Amino acid sequence: MEELKNLLTCGSPWAEERARIAIELQEMFANGDISVHERNELLRDLVNTDTLNEEADDINVKSALIAAVSGAMSLV
Repeated sequence: MEELKNLLTCGSPWAEERARIAIELQEMFANGDISVHERNELLRDLVNTDTLNEEADDINVKSALIAAVSGAMSLV
């Protein structure tokens, strides 16, 4: 989660928005509002490579986002 929070102020609007959504999804999961399957499916959608490749303008930020979202998916 810390990696996602760091991305909230990275300066890339596309990454900041995806990080915000990922944090919200993690909070919904923690509150029991969505299942682990639903959370992981929605997180996967955030880093869908076709969409992300169209918007990502910084490979380092893109890599950090993918790593942070992958890390969030491993939290149970």
